[in-house]
Amino acid sequence: MPLSSGNTHRASTATRLSGTGFICAQSSRRRQPNPAHSVFAPIGYWTLDIEYWILRPSMLPDPTNEKPMRPRLPVLARWLRRIGRTWVERARGGETVFLFLTAAFIGLLGGLGAIAFEIAIHLFQDGFWGAVEPGLGWLRQVSAWKIALAPAVGGLLVGLITTYLVAEAKGHGVPEVIKAVALAGGKIRGRVAIAKTIASAITIGSGGSAGREGPIIQVGAAIGSRVGQAMGMSARRLRTLVGCGAAAGIAATFNAPIAGALFAVEVVLGEFGAAQFGPIVVSSVVATVVTRTWHGNAPVFAPPACTFASVWELLPYALLGLLCGLVSFAYLRLNYAADRFFEARRGWHPAVRPALGGLLVGLLALAVPHVLGDGHWLANDAFAGRFPGLLLLALVFAKMLATSVTLGSGGSGGVFSPALAIGALLGAWLGGLAEPALGARFGGLAAYALVGMGGLVAGSMLAPITAILMVFEITSNYSIILPVMLVSILSTALVARLTGHLSIYTFKLDREGIRLFRGRSPDLLQTHRVADHLRTETETIRPGEPASVLMDRLLASAAAQFYVVDEHETLLGAITLGDARRVLLSPPTLACILMAEDVMRRDVPAVVPGESLSSALAKFARAGLQELPVVQADDDRRLLGTLAYADVLAVYQDEVFKADSAPALSRGVSALAGNRIEIAPGFELAEWEPSARFHGQTLAAARLPAVLGVRVLLLKRRDAAGRLATLFPDAQTVLTPGDVLVLLGPSPAVERALAR
Repeated sequence: MPLSSGNTHRASTATRLSGTGFICAQSSRRRQPNPAHSVFAPIGYWTLDIEYWILRPSMLPDPTNEKPMRPRLPVLARWLRRIGRTWVERARGGETVFLFLTAAFIGLLGGLGAIAFEIAIHLFQDGFWGAVEPGLGWLRQVSAWKIALAPAVGGLLVGLITTYLVAEAKGHGVPEVIKAVALAGGKIRGRVAIAKTIASAITIGSGGSAGREGPIIQVGAAIGSRVGQAMGMSARRLRTLVGCGAAAGIAATFNAPIAGALFAVEVVLGEFGAAQFGPIVVSSVVATVVTRTWHGNAPVFAPPACTFASVWELLPYALLGLLCGLVSFAYLRLNYAADRFFEARRGWHPAVRPALGGLLVGLLALAVPHVLGDGHWLANDAFAGRFPGLLLLALVFAKMLATSVTLGSGGSGGVFSPALAIGALLGAWLGGLAEPALGARFGGLAAYALVGMGGLVAGSMLAPITAILMVFEITSNYSIILPVMLVSILSTALVARLTGHLSIYTFKLDREGIRLFRGRSPDLLQTHRVADHLRTETETIRPGEPASVLMDRLLASAAAQFYVVDEHETLLGAITLGDARRVLLSPPTLACILMAEDVMRRDVPAVVPGESLSSALAKFARAGLQELPVVQADDDRRLLGTLAYADVLAVYQDEVFKADSAPALSRGVSALAGNRIEIAPGFELAEWEPSARFHGQTLAAARLPAVLGVRVLLLKRRDAAGRLATLFPDAQTVLTPGDVLVLLGPSPAVERALAR
């Protein structure tokens, strides 16, 4: 039978069954597609087809012209009918099920991504160094020039990638993920995953001091973001899927599903919610299963047996907690100092900076080869007690310096694995000092190294829960959980006190002016730029123009202030109505000889197009003006236009409305899908597709509140790829064919709007 016949039959089947409640009649208005529908609905309809064609032959024409056959298997027919109804209903209301399936899919991709990343690292290691054996003994056969130059060559390759292809691939990646969650609703470009994998594999494979977890977190987050965007997920769901990807990355890298899930919640999202935690756990578990299938259940680290032998050990462990806090703070500051140092070298080409950083690391490795790589071998050697005390302490600072230079210069990798190695070295050093004093009550050098790992992770990332659970998962040893908890909490508390609750991830964001609260930016104006709200109509005047002429122009103009510019349109100052009032009150003889440059204010702050409205609002507060001049750049004061204080307040009001109403609107719009919903007695939400007479008009010109008595809350519009996007429109949004507006208003007004 041709496919068209099958499709026709399916439509007729749906028509016949609609009367029994199987298939709801389709609304004439546009419906928002439910992502779950594409998964569950075909199963339901296929079930109906099976039941119709196979189990209900009495409804078919008899080709032999004999009597219609009697129905067979009525029990199975009812069972399949029930399954069909169930799946169709899930297609319409199974968001939770669909979210868990999506999380599992992201976990699968995250696990495969971690495996691909590891393979890429080994390929580049073989390319730069030849056959690499576990440990660092193989470096004795490597020539000095290769040790010095290999990280530099790797840095040059990474610099070319980050300069000319994907800038987000440089650095340790996690701040960029946190920033995307806080400011961009979880949107991350898909190409970041590929570029980050290659750039980080080159950095680590060539000997750069960087970890694997930062790249795989960013790769997993990018996978989660792209999957969510492809499925048209809301911003809230998209953030959750980004957390799923990050959890999958950590879980797959360290074979630690619990720590992976907690890291995503504690560090990436910055808040805990049951609705978020479930999908994140699913993704973390699936990623762990994938990597265990590939590697087996072997731990990443191999510490020898150790224990918490005596309560007296709490004293050196408490000291270790304080030391971990101080070293974590130094690690954080050193990373930031390296960032600033290389960013200040504006004369150096961006692609060359990672190469110079790699050269510095290579030269350091000539004296201390242990700083090369991610630090896993270094931590295992610390567990085994292979380093004397002074070398342990020297390696702590050498590894911090090498990691800071690698990443600060523009290399690609993470700070998590180096922190584990630094913590293990610090713990082993203090354990070596405590062993003679404790004697038989000493629990083993490996115990102090493991506890130090937890302390450094907790302090540098302000993530004590993740640190505690990760050490437990790495060792499967519950006996050292008490010292791990003590050290992690002390380290976290000290770093939080020293940095103002900023981690190694959020410290960088804070220096960019991004403050976070519970994983979000409380600064609602941070993402808005001056250029988007620029007014080009300005009143300008020359500095030599008489004050009397200025008074006439001020009286004839509605402008709040005039701007004094030279012949090159360079801003010299501003004249406000208050300044003009003082001229009017001055003696007539003085007013006749005054020029515009004598009256103008020279200290008026200016803003630039790329500046955030948050920064502009602070300048408004200091200046006390109704508008600020917009200039080309800080070092180029050509006047472009003005920024009005009223416009900034309007944007802030809109953002407050969105933030307050987002959860309710998300629930309401998800359930709307072409229907009308009463959200309060007498008030309804409804979808409305404007008629052709509104096309090409702005919302301001359409005057829907005045004409129809309704307020426009959201706009649904398909992008160039055909994906349905939900937008918050403003007064200047132009209506186009196919747009669907979400209206709010009294029930009679909504009824009138839908009838037009």
